[in-house]
This record gives sequence, C-alpha cells and structure tokens, in this order.
Amino acid sequence: MEKTPGRPIESSPFRKTQLSLDAKIMAALIKLQPQTKEEICAKTEISDRTFYRIIAVLEKQKIIKCQDRLYSLWDFDFLEKKIEDALSKLIRECAMIYPDYVVNEVGKPWPEIQAATYKIVKKLRLTITKAGNQTVFLKIN
Repeated sequence: MEKTPGRPIESSPFRKTQLSLDAKIMAALIKLQPQTKEEICAKTEISDRTFYRIIAVLEKQKIIKCQDRLYSLWDFDFLEKKIEDALSKLIRECAMIYPDYVVNEVGKPWPEIQAATYKIVKKLRLTITKAGNQTVFLKIN
C-alpha cells in the first residue's frame, strides 16, 4: 500500500469539532426566545465581553434583535409572545376569556392586537364562540 503525503483528515487542525460562538448564541435562541444576556451567557458558556463582541455583529447583520434587554432572533414577535403569555395566564384564571381581558393584560388596544390574538388563540387551540354579541375564547376540556 502506498502512503500519501500529509496527515489524515481526521487529525487536521481545520476539522471543525464544535459550533462557532455566534452559532452557539443562535442555537440557544432557537431553543428559547427571548432571553437575557445572562441566560445566553450561562447556556453558551460565553463571557460577557465575548457576548457583546459577537452580539454587535449579529445585531448589525439583523440576525438578532434586542428589546427591553431581551434578545431574540430576527423573526421573533415580542407582541405575539406578550399575547401568548397573557392568554396562558387567563386560561389558568378564567373559564371564558373576553377580548377586553386580553387588552387589559397586554396593554394595547384591540385593533392593534386582534390579528395576533386570533393567531395565538388558534395555536393554543381555544374555541372561539359568541356570548350575546361579544366574542369569547373558551378552553377545550
């Protein structure tokens, strides 16, 4: 058998064995959004200094966004998350959820949150019905 020059591919110093730092941050956000800097650094084992260096590049490229010190991927909708959290809370507290309840929890007018609310209602598999002339969201038992 003839030997070929050079080292085997398996021992190459260029063979990638782990994710890059930016990929680690994005992977952490794929699992859970939004997250604080502290949560991301703990999950990725990245220092604060390294985090700020990497996050600046990711924000400039519009891959990651920050709102109220919470980081998420470019396609994450903070309003939808707020509506989903509000509906989840109301599901635990109420048998019937009126749009006014959601408006009070989210703090935005109904026309501004209506489309997103119906999207989340569908995702949470709530029943949409009428009580008199008002729309109501019901839990399915």
